[in-house]
Amino acid sequence: MPASLSSIELLSRSREPVYLQLATIFRRRIESGAWRPGERIPSLEDLCRQYGVARMTMHHALSVLDDEGLVARSRGRGTFVKGGGKRRRPVSLPVTWGQAVEVGEQLGTEALVESAGSVPLPDELGMPCEAERAPAYHFLRRLHRLDDRPFAIGEVYIEEGLFARNPRAFRQGASVPVLDRFPGLRVSSARQRLSIIAAGAESAAALALPVGAPVAELRRHACADGVIVYYARIEFPTEYVCLDFDLLDPGGPAG
Repeated sequence: MPASLSSIELLSRSREPVYLQLATIFRRRIESGAWRPGERIPSLEDLCRQYGVARMTMHHALSVLDDEGLVARSRGRGTFVKGGGKRRRPVSLPVTWGQAVEVGEQLGTEALVESAGSVPLPDELGMPCEAERAPAYHFLRRLHRLDDRPFAIGEVYIEEGLFARNPRAFRQGASVPVLDRFPGLRVSSARQRLSIIAAGAESAAALALPVGAPVAELRRHACADGVIVYYARIEFPTEYVCLDFDLLDPGGPAG
């Protein structure tokens, strides 16, 4: 059966190597259950005809899945599904301050960059905010890990006076849990905005992703007494984007 134009056109739309695109397509088939554990997948020749690619390209695509432990190849018998795909890690996107505290308490933190002195907030926060800006902030860029795997890379601005009162806590852990239990501080408002963007060089390297891969960008701020005391821009793999709402719950987020 000749390759359909839709398959050829689909693969030609991306600058990503064709074999990696094919590996992604087949990985999703395994994760979705379309290709079940123990099942033999179509032969190399059939897949080449279906997608209109050379044998070597298809061989490289299947090698990616083999290296990930998703398939097993047997000479003379074919290629079989070995596993059900990478399981989603048990963390979903926090949608309340309390959930953000809970997620932050699970993370390990590795410092990457820290400002030598005070800095202002970025001119554009990328989200609505009517609160006042403090005169100065302390800047931190760090990598967060979950179960020893890269979880998120974040840029954080902490109001300078708060940071000076407990710099060690802010340096060693996620900021939201520190703010939540900070003596004498009451967070009066907090907001976050989620977007899907392309990973740049720094975030791709930190998160072990290809440059240009989709990542979730979370912008978040917290205020006390009408002043922004915390602002962060965080990038993390899209596998963590899991939103589950009761659509008939009157207290749920409006959409």
